[in-house]
Amino acid sequence: MTVTWRSAFSYALAVAALSWLIGIGVELALATAFSGLGDWSITTAADPWELLFPACATVLLAAARLLLAPMPRWRVAVIDGALYTAVLLACAGITAWAAGDEQPADSAFVTAIFALLSLQLPAAWGLSAWRSGHLDVVLKGDQRPQVPAQR
Repeated sequence: MTVTWRSAFSYALAVAALSWLIGIGVELALATAFSGLGDWSITTAADPWELLFPACATVLLAAARLLLAPMPRWRVAVIDGALYTAVLLACAGITAWAAGDEQPADSAFVTAIFALLSLQLPAAWGLSAWRSGHLDVVLKGDQRPQVPAQR
């Protein structure tokens, strides 16, 4: 373990939940501005299948921070951004498949495009870069006790 579990969970929850809420907020603002609330409702955020994503993203990002070695902030943002996007695609595909969609992979990529346009993905990348500076590192890299050479 290279960071404390509390720090890893706090980091993952901030990245996953805040970026997800930013995406929902931007979608709600766009829906209100362009078409009223029409077919978008606040129950979209409370749908159990929609809540699958932030839960899975939190668990995966926390596990990544616990299991991977400490690295520069830019690498954390790149790796965790890729993990976040992969979880988004997987959860969107599972949600589409559970709803009976014939092309769940296509729906997953459409969801990813909307996440990009609703600032959910950019928010996740930015939050990841920012919160990675606040991780409590327990052990840095390969700093093990040095054993003097035997002669």
